[in-house]
Amino acid sequence: MNMTIQNLNGVACRHFLLPVALLGLTALLPLSSPAMTLEEERAQLKAENAALAPDTIKPMPWHVVDLWWNLGTNTPFDSYSIDVAILNDVPDDINLYIAPIGLGKLSGMGFYGGLQTHSDGKTVDDPQGRGIGRGIIFSRWDERDTDAVRAAAPGGYFQSSGNEGDFISVRAPYAWTKGHYTYRLVKMDRSVVHGDVGTWVGGFVYSHERHENAFIGAMWFKGEDLVLEKSIASFVEIYGGRIPISKIPTVCIRYENPTVNGRVVPLPGVDGHFDKGIPEVADVQWKEGGVEISVNATNQIVRPARRYAIHKAGVE
Repeated sequence: MNMTIQNLNGVACRHFLLPVALLGLTALLPLSSPAMTLEEERAQLKAENAALAPDTIKPMPWHVVDLWWNLGTNTPFDSYSIDVAILNDVPDDINLYIAPIGLGKLSGMGFYGGLQTHSDGKTVDDPQGRGIGRGIIFSRWDERDTDAVRAAAPGGYFQSSGNEGDFISVRAPYAWTKGHYTYRLVKMDRSVVHGDVGTWVGGFVYSHERHENAFIGAMWFKGEDLVLEKSIASFVEIYGGRIPISKIPTVCIRYENPTVNGRVVPLPGVDGHFDKGIPEVADVQWKEGGVEISVNATNQIVRPARRYAIHKAGVE
């Protein structure tokens, strides 16, 4: 039976009835070893995905969808932004990560960022760290040196960890709600960190309803002339401790307007990637120039493949 839920703009988010017997599926695989490099962990994850038996659900985190945008060409970097509309209220009792930038690369260096319901971080005065509630974050891979982070002030936080591979991150408390936001990265100044010249990149979130621009913080990337690679992802993730699939709330999200150096990419290509072993709870559709994602525990999606075109580049 088809059901609908009205979103912020009166557009119906779709979900589909899932047989109750499928709501209690559990994971059978152990977590990867923390001693492995990031490349080794990713290779093992790929092998584990391929080996999963039917109806096996992996441990958290769950990327319920990864979108891969084709921006057309690699481009010298001054700025990149993408719009995200959160179309309904998101409850506080879910660990949800809405990532307009799920993975991008600047001259080969990976970065990502977005909005979380439960973020955390540390400060110089509080090196143990603490939870900060709803927050906005900007992270990059393959770096641990905290000299390469500039936390926002006042109230800015940072992180450096090797739990999922070396990464550093800046994050700031931000009480986001349903609404329209632009997540933006901007080239800033240059400086020397551990003997190398590099470029600082700042992260910002603009609220179209509040007409305010929130600074997340900045991170240092090695190199003076950074290049934004043409393939860049967005995702929706459920993280933290395992929850029953039946507890996944309804969440309706729209991504649109990927913009490079101030120019909107016209009719970009978008592929959807749906990892094996993740609950099939995300209905994904191209609609009026953007991608709409409806997440609901009762969805039962029949997909043509694990990765397929949501929208072909250049097509109206």
